[in-house]
Amino acid sequence: MEEFLDVRFKQRAVIEFLAAGKVPSIEINRRMQAVYGDRCVDVRAVRRWVGRFKDGELGQSRVSKRKHQYFFFFRNGFQKLVQRWWQCVEVRGDFVEK
Repeated sequence: MEEFLDVRFKQRAVIEFLAAGKVPSIEINRRMQAVYGDRCVDVRAVRRWVGRFKDGELGQSRVSKRKHQYFFFFRNGFQKLVQRWWQCVEVRGDFVEK
């Protein structure tokens, strides 16, 4: 089961990559058939995934959400670092947080 899901995940990544390069669905399926053989998704599934990537349902939306989360994570971390640095400077290096 794990191997099946791993292959599907890899195929989805291939579809996303080639669709971004404007490769037609039928060509994506032909290339994947050469690599994955019997375990390859059919051309209808490739067309469905390509459509989803073009519509923005997948891929970019998840990536942009992650970038947004990381931005706030690092911004908040740097703000705390600056506050702690100023506290340390004010007490001339004797700052110990408890």
